[in-house]
Amino acid sequence: MKRILDVITGFFRRLMEKDLAVKIISLLSAMIIWFIISVNEYPTISKVFYNVPIVIDMTDTYAEAHNFRVVSQQDTEATVYITGERGQIGDMTKADLTIVASAENVLTAKEYDLPIKVVCSSGKDFTVSRISTNSQYSTDSISVSFDEIITKTINVKPLMNDIHIAQGYISDDDDAVVVPSTIEITGPKDAVNAIDNACIPINIPNELSSTIEYTTTEAVLYSGSFPATNTEDITFSKTSFNVHIPILKKQTLPLEVQIINAPESFDTAAFMERLTLSVNELEIAAPAESIRNIDRLSIGSIDMREVDIGSEFTFYTADFLPEDYQNLSGNSYVTVTCPSDNLYKTHIRVAQSAIQIVNAPVQYDYRIITSGFTLIFIGSEESLRQLNYMDIISQIDLINYDLEERDYKFPVSFSTPRYNDVWCIGSDGDRSPKATVTVTLKEED
Repeated sequence: MKRILDVITGFFRRLMEKDLAVKIISLLSAMIIWFIISVNEYPTISKVFYNVPIVIDMTDTYAEAHNFRVVSQQDTEATVYITGERGQIGDMTKADLTIVASAENVLTAKEYDLPIKVVCSSGKDFTVSRISTNSQYSTDSISVSFDEIITKTINVKPLMNDIHIAQGYISDDDDAVVVPSTIEITGPKDAVNAIDNACIPINIPNELSSTIEYTTTEAVLYSGSFPATNTEDITFSKTSFNVHIPILKKQTLPLEVQIINAPESFDTAAFMERLTLSVNELEIAAPAESIRNIDRLSIGSIDMREVDIGSEFTFYTADFLPEDYQNLSGNSYVTVTCPSDNLYKTHIRVAQSAIQIVNAPVQYDYRIITSGFTLIFIGSEESLRQLNYMDIISQIDLINYDLEERDYKFPVSFSTPRYNDVWCIGSDGDRSPKATVTVTLKEED
């Protein structure tokens, strides 16, 4: 070997004495000679690759099937020392290598020492001398923690601690509407199961006196009544939220009741003055735009055909308050008591012959089959003392009927035009008496 080196050294010394072109040719030749000698004399070499990535392989494993995820990993890169033939590994780079940790034995959510191996993407043949990490000089495994990842649907609620309502107005968390009202959260099993709901903080510096729409991307996860901890690994299915916040105006309104089916001559106003309401007014809250022009609140109607002496009618606030109104009074119903003082009751028989048919189509003949009715009238003593069957107008109105030849049962109305404090409550317990009428076509002359 010494003799070969002496020959090469002598060759270079003589070469430097010649011209430039010869020098260049000679230099390239020397390099080729040196490469040939190196390959023949030193065929095996060693190489070091720094910062080779470590990947966790969960393909076709129990961990993959049960949605496990790596939550911590001891090292993510390592240094790889290899040896091999110069022709195999001489031109290798770090990009050819990956360190693979197999998760094939991961069966529960906990920490594992996973075996590692070096994989070459270019298929070169070599021997791994050592794998070194920041935590270990030489290792054949790394420490990895796994957790099961689950998805859970939770409710979304507004958190309105930081809004300011103008005097005379109110707003309630239960009335605010969040869109979407539910979201899915995904993350480690124990962390997700600890979450009960998501709250949307509402931060509006201005004083509010009208309904508002609020959009935000902020959502805070709550466990019970407190913000949840360890939520950094939890993701949301939605990241934008719209909140509709009704701002309601408080107002106290007098109550009134309507009277229906009273005789045309009946003094409804005088009768209503004699009604007694268990509650004369209600404190309510409603959208300012809908309550602005309302000076009283109707609780419903009383049918005079159902009013006996001292009758009571109950009206529930849930039935007569509009959907967007709130009852602040605490009264869930209103009782209306009809008068009983100075009222009397009498029965009067109305014969078939006294029943009139009005607004009847002329092409038909009409025959009333019902023999008559015994009617119940209520009124003042003075009026009832004078009332008789001749004061009663009994009518069947056919204006809205499409008739044909057959028998019908038509409702009969009764009134007492001479008296403004008398009303009829029906016949034999029937508040809307009906008469049977036979309808036939008139014979042509």
